Amino acid sequence: MGLKESLAKLSMITIKRGELLFKEGVPSNGAMFFLFEGQLDIYKHIEGKHTKMRSILPGEFFGEMAIINNSPRSASIVVVSESAKLGIINRGTFVQMGQESPEFLFLLLKRVIERLYETDSKIRAIKKQNDDGGKKSEDDEKSGSSNESSTKNSASDEDDADEEDSSASEAPIE
Repeated sequence: MGLKESLAKLSMITIKRGELLFKEGVPSNGAMFFLFEGQLDIYKHIEGKHTKMRSILPGEFFGEMAIINNSPRSASIVVVSESAKLGIINRGTFVQMGQESPEFLFLLLKRVIERLYETDSKIRAIKKQNDDGGKKSEDDEKSGSSNESSTKNSASDEDDADEEDSSASEAPIE
């Protein structure tokens, strides 16, 4: 049996816009998910803010850490489309899918590694932006903000950061 056939057998849930699928830090139910329809956004608590990390689009697996080690959720996930249709993958289904479709395990591992790199880079960029913001203020106070070219460079640096990281925004999560 192939991956498509395995996915067709999953239990389905549909959730509406604005609903949280799960919240960061909450114990997991041991399930991961596959998004069939809709769009979800992932938010992580970083330095006191709920920061959007990325979006989940149809065809993506997520929540796999719950299958592997049943740890608390590492991020919050909210529905941003009108609704989202999800397939639920528990540990038994996961093992069965891996046995029936080795391509599933390869694709999942590949995507997990890609997301690890993406998330690490994003967190570093956010922390650097926050650190640089604090340093700029201190430097401006010390120098009196008298250097015009320094001010121009700072403004263009901020524009570059906005273009580079336009998805980093605060979440509608309490």
